[in-house]
Amino acid sequence: MLNENKLELIERIGVFHEQRGMQPLMGRIFGLLLVLEEAEATFDEIVDYLNVSKSAVSNALNILQLQGHIAYKTKPGERKRYFFLTMDKWEEAMEKELCDISQVSSFMKDVLKERGNEKPEFNHHLQDLCNFMEFLKNKVPALFKEFRKSQS
Repeated sequence: MLNENKLELIERIGVFHEQRGMQPLMGRIFGLLLVLEEAEATFDEIVDYLNVSKSAVSNALNILQLQGHIAYKTKPGERKRYFFLTMDKWEEAMEKELCDISQVSSFMKDVLKERGNEKPEFNHHLQDLCNFMEFLKNKVPALFKEFRKSQS
């Protein structure tokens, strides 16, 4: 059973993800799988814990699996699927996010080439954004290396 603190935390995690463009239920499933001691749940447990429809859970789980955020396993002698977050792949996920940032930087550079000078202040902000994303892209490999070294 989930206590009030865990339920509130699941909701906060869900809202956080929703504000970043994720479907609300997907964020709540993230939260649920994070706070459960077992760090996994069956389809029916997710439906029960979050008090939502089976079709909504099914859709959310399918998207989360396609995106590589969750996976499932089965247990010998059972037909149930146990869904869990793919926390062991956090570095890959982070690298993908950073590659996406790099791609956005590429788009922004192209936008700057196409824009006129009617709004120089706007263009300046776009250029700053491009510069920062390029800076970040160049620093990330060193950050990963430094992090791994600190963990040894």
